[in-house]
Amino acid sequence: MKAIDKDAMQPLPIFYLNQVYQQLRQWGCDVNIWLVHNGITLEQLQDPDFQVSFDDYQRLINSAIHLCARPELGLHVGNRIGINTHGMMGFAILNSSTLKQAIDTLKQFINTRTPLVKINTHETANTTVVTLEEIHPLGIIRQPYMDALLVTIAKLLQQLMPLSTPLCQVNLSFAAPTYWQQYAELFKVPVHFNQKNTQLILTQASMTQPLDMADPGSFMQAKQWCINELEQLNGQQSLNDKVYQYLLQSPIPLPSLSDTAAHFHMTPRTVHRHLSQQQSSYKQIVASVNHHISKQYLSQTSGSIKQLAYQLGYVDVANFRRAFKRWQGTTPSEYRQQQT
Repeated sequence: MKAIDKDAMQPLPIFYLNQVYQQLRQWGCDVNIWLVHNGITLEQLQDPDFQVSFDDYQRLINSAIHLCARPELGLHVGNRIGINTHGMMGFAILNSSTLKQAIDTLKQFINTRTPLVKINTHETANTTVVTLEEIHPLGIIRQPYMDALLVTIAKLLQQLMPLSTPLCQVNLSFAAPTYWQQYAELFKVPVHFNQKNTQLILTQASMTQPLDMADPGSFMQAKQWCINELEQLNGQQSLNDKVYQYLLQSPIPLPSLSDTAAHFHMTPRTVHRHLSQQQSSYKQIVASVNHHISKQYLSQTSGSIKQLAYQLGYVDVANFRRAFKRWQGTTPSEYRQQQT
């Protein structure tokens, strides 16, 4: 059987890459060089149905940063994305009755616009914490991608509540870049780097305040469109992709084949047969997910390799080291050094 590509995933929509193009143009960069270098035309970039692989997506963003020599590109791209750019999800958010309903809508339907992240929320006594979590390891585009997404969400909040911002703090899971001062200028709240998670902290009092642009009828209509779009996207995914995403979002240790089959209302034998037809297997998908988890752990935490191995179910740390070298081509220690 063919092994799963370590970065295998469904093609990505290019909804926001046109904003990268427009920002490069605004800065006077030769956008034709950028397009030709990446083998893409302007017509394709402006086609809402056009999709690219994750590798191509990475190259487009990374080459744009190299072309303009401005690593803060993500902040500027996020700042130019208007609510209408978010399609029907943006329309639903715009017509939400409360900020809580708007955030819940974003959380439920963000994958209709980008399948790379998921949003989690939890409440404290005085705040609502919105956490952005990678579904797929973003690699070299992690910082510009998160920059753009954070600014985009902050702009949504500002449009919904223009007179009193609900945002009170921003946490970033990466080190302060050379352009760190621009974060405070854009967010206008305290920004903390080197945090455990990437988060927007909102005041709890703002979550239930009525929004001026609320339209319950338009909201329900837009939400139904979003539901249909999400169902269509889920229907296009292969079982391999669905199992990969399910395991990726599950706590470790990962669910067994029997538990995974039950989640998809199938028998283990049926799952095995369908995956075999897609030149895949449950064992290969588990290895791919373990690889993803390992890379995130090694690049984003200082925890021991022994602890990681035990969390993934390896009794012998040496077996984990061999497995990681087979996945990545380097040892866990070498990979961690490369990320610093």
